[in-house]
Amino acid sequence: MTEPRTSPYVWQRRKLTMEERAIELEQFECELRAQTRALWMRYAPEYVVWFVVGIFLMFWSFHTTDTRYAGLCFWGGIGLGDAGMLWTLIRARQDAEKRGLY
Repeated sequence: MTEPRTSPYVWQRRKLTMEERAIELEQFECELRAQTRALWMRYAPEYVVWFVVGIFLMFWSFHTTDTRYAGLCFWGGIGLGDAGMLWTLIRARQDAEKRGLY
């Protein structure tokens, strides 16, 4: 029987010094913060827009005198605002999972 060859075919990483490991971890943390910041900058404004749309429709229903439009605006504001915010959170979570942040 032949002996299995391990040393020439297996890639082995050399031992890092404490300073090299600290630099590696710092770079990883900087990349992680940058990706998290990019997610916040992308999805937070959209979340706020859906919130404002929902609040605007709800307050418009308090302002109008027609009861049919008032009910439609009130429930539309609740439904549209909540659905938009929820959809934004779902997409943000999926994007974070793709980037390996969650």
